[in-house]
Amino acid sequence: MSDFLPHPFWNFSLEVYGADGVAASCLALQERRRTNVNVLLLCVWLGASGRGTLTVDRLKALLAEVEPWQAEIVQRARAMRRRIKDGDWPGAPPETIEAARRRIAEAELAAEHVEQLMLAAHWPFPGDRDRPLHQRLRAAIGNLGVYAVCLGVTPDARDRESLLPLVAAAFPTLHRLEVERALGIEA
Repeated sequence: MSDFLPHPFWNFSLEVYGADGVAASCLALQERRRTNVNVLLLCVWLGASGRGTLTVDRLKALLAEVEPWQAEIVQRARAMRRRIKDGDWPGAPPETIEAARRRIAEAELAAEHVEQLMLAAHWPFPGDRDRPLHQRLRAAIGNLGVYAVCLGVTPDARDRESLLPLVAAAFPTLHRLEVERALGIEA
């Protein structure tokens, strides 16, 4: 990862995505609702870092900008990695197949990094960490709501539960119950 350009969004994503339950929850939303995990992370990063809120029009423009890269590069690398992992390759040495899968996984990660830089380029200014934490939490959840609108999705209880690990990891100083309440999760 040393050849990746450093960026606050990338650093945030690595930290948050690596937290307990976040990867599984984001991937579940990717499968169930066809979300782009980088866009989920962007929505939360913008709010958590004090960079503000998205509008439907702005997010739709961002989605249109990254869609070709996502479809032609990221998704193709992901499909190739999955095909190698799930395929039956008689006569091919397993260690060679695994090495090929790892290299494609590295290429997929590099493609995700490029996409993140494309998205983050629209916020070159520093965030406002002095903004009250609850305002930043509302902004992050609001951004996720804008993304749901762009996807044509009405979030249900399962979606809110899937978002909980992501939002909780982005706001580690808040009590989990506060995050649940903000997401509309009933106790």
